[in-house]
Amino acid sequence: MRTIKKGILVLTKKGISLAERLRALYQPFQQADIYYPVSRSKEKSENNNYHYSYQGSLREQVGRLFPEYNQLVFIMALGIVVRVIAPYLKDKRSDPAVVTIDQAGRNIISTLSGHLGGANRLVLEIAAALGGNPVITTASELEGQIAFDLLAQMLNCRLIPFANLKQANAAVVNESMVNIFTDHYCSLIKEVLPKGANQKIKIYPLGELEKHQNGFPVIISNRQLPLIYRDYLQLVPRNIVIGIGCRRGVQLKQVETAVTNALAQLRLKKEGIKNLATIELKSDERAISEYAGKLGVPVDLIKQEEIRAADFTYRTSPFVQQAIGVGGVCEPAALLSAKQGRLLLGKTVFNQITIAVVEESGEIDGNTKDRISRYSEWGW
Repeated sequence: MRTIKKGILVLTKKGISLAERLRALYQPFQQADIYYPVSRSKEKSENNNYHYSYQGSLREQVGRLFPEYNQLVFIMALGIVVRVIAPYLKDKRSDPAVVTIDQAGRNIISTLSGHLGGANRLVLEIAAALGGNPVITTASELEGQIAFDLLAQMLNCRLIPFANLKQANAAVVNESMVNIFTDHYCSLIKEVLPKGANQKIKIYPLGELEKHQNGFPVIISNRQLPLIYRDYLQLVPRNIVIGIGCRRGVQLKQVETAVTNALAQLRLKKEGIKNLATIELKSDERAISEYAGKLGVPVDLIKQEEIRAADFTYRTSPFVQQAIGVGGVCEPAALLSAKQGRLLLGKTVFNQITIAVVEESGEIDGNTKDRISRYSEWGW
């Protein structure tokens, strides 16, 4: 997973001054690293613990920074930025957010990864801090329309199949009919549609999926669905917590098969997994950490004391109680890890692995509400 870091690249003396000003005025960038050619070393500030000079070309330096930073601000001409980042572009899902600022600080330009990388949001916030002009060129923002990759980011959803994102966003921008089907966030989606958004966007309960086939379907659900559409986009909320208990030394394949079978039993999509959860005593259980790495999700390690203090009932085992001092692992671990979760699958044994599945509520946390509110003010 890429380290979350912020960097500023400059070429001139004025660029260094503006980078310092950005660090001072824009709180999220107060820990940003500043990079400049070694020829500018004499012009840095005395506090140099965040200043880094480099030898060689700017393009070579960008190649070193691109995999390590998720937000890069270039204080220089846009044409230079386009040329130096071009060799390193891979995928909009992994490329960093890139913002370009002229050295006078007048124009702040969203250059790369406007939605998924967050460059558009970054531009608006930097412009507000510097008193500059935000420049955003993505069609959805210009037309005051919803962008599904941005909506997925705000609601913490995965997009599948990702290749169909372009079709969904194009349908909105071109004012074609779009039907949103959801078993989560139905009222919220109505609230966050930008003012003046495509009036052909309709929102329906998930149960009406087969009733409305006269538009491009966008589904917001973590369920495995018997889809009748050839082209569709699904936003899968990451709100499933998998509790895992096991004997020592289980294999990765056993864990993977157990989770797959549990999800199939519930008709849930694997993309909806938010995290795994187990007892802290299993912190060195290699198969669990390997499977979490394969999914790209964290493992929440629950302390024995938390399980003992739990104020809910769960299935217990005398053997487990005697072995580790608590009556169970998978159920209490999943329930304690989840936020306002409900148990979808109680402790179930799959070939030496015990699995419990908890679904978090569809409630949006305060940070997400604030983020949605800011986007609504900015017109997306």
